[in-house]
Amino acid sequence: MAREGCLSWLEIDLEAVRHNHRLLCGLLRPPARMFPVVKADAYGHGAVEVARALEKEESTMMCVARVEEALELRRTGITTPLMVFTPPLPPQADAVIAANASISVCAREHIEALASASLKNGRKIRVHLKVDIGMGRLGVQPESAVEMARSIIAMPQLELEGVMSHLPCTDMRSRPMTLGQIKTFKAVCESIASAGISVKYFHTANSSATMDYPEAHFDAVRCGIALYGQYPNAEVEKRLALKPAMSMKTRIVYLKNVPPGTALSYGHTHITSRVSQIATIALGYADGYPRHASNKTVMMVRGRPAAVVGRVCMDQTLLDVTGIPDVSIGDEVLAFGVSNYAVLPAETVASAIGTIGYEMTTRVGKRLPRFYI
Repeated sequence: MAREGCLSWLEIDLEAVRHNHRLLCGLLRPPARMFPVVKADAYGHGAVEVARALEKEESTMMCVARVEEALELRRTGITTPLMVFTPPLPPQADAVIAANASISVCAREHIEALASASLKNGRKIRVHLKVDIGMGRLGVQPESAVEMARSIIAMPQLELEGVMSHLPCTDMRSRPMTLGQIKTFKAVCESIASAGISVKYFHTANSSATMDYPEAHFDAVRCGIALYGQYPNAEVEKRLALKPAMSMKTRIVYLKNVPPGTALSYGHTHITSRVSQIATIALGYADGYPRHASNKTVMMVRGRPAAVVGRVCMDQTLLDVTGIPDVSIGDEVLAFGVSNYAVLPAETVASAIGTIGYEMTTRVGKRLPRFYI
């Protein structure tokens, strides 16, 4: 279906993704390389299409969260090296080999599952040892890193390709904490090297660390949200001219004028205080526009903000377009992103409802057609 025939849709600017990739690469401190993150369907942008665009940028390795995501990329012809963030359970170990992917490990059970699959399939598996320096989610403790690294290299079926960690507070004003965690990771790297263990990639930097902490670049950085044109939050210095890659758009399907005192949508959570023009748009929480945006956010109509009024419904939402001239049924509405007449960043909408831009793009519904620019 052509865009003109859609009630609601997404526009994905792949050139914006490539532009952001180049800007981020320009910050790298040698010998660091870029590992773009395309997990969660490339943060909702479409993993296959984004990966194809990034292959033109000669990315060293792309990162996904689960082995199923790696398999999807391989099935669609992506040949760039892939790394899986989530450690494998035994039933998934064979799939790691099928995907020809590297994978993180942080427990003996992960190592044994992969070694068993390697023996069965006759193929070596590349692993990245995850170390916990403060995230508290996955990873061995720093003092156990050398011992675990030795356990990995003792298995000829496995190749210790990398050692990795994750910095939890780089997007906050917590520089002493983050600098201390970077120092801890550096000490882990040095202890592993001093033990005579060869590792190709030490890496811990996310998008905000890539931009604000050059000392965290090591051998590679893993950029996710910045790749798609968003800053992690308002505390990260906007040092790059990032371009938003996703725009969510819809159309007005109905207009009405109502008197003061008119109750709108489920629960009557909004009652008009004046004579108002109300537009119904074909976009709701089933499309990924959050229900808790009710009465809190705006969308752009003819270049002007129009408040979301009443509860966001599954398939429709109401906007107050009072005072916006020449509004008509069929007019394009910008829920977030970029249009010819307005910019409304996803993170601005997210901030109004107490969440983050990551959630705005990853929650988009399947029924919205994507148009790639």
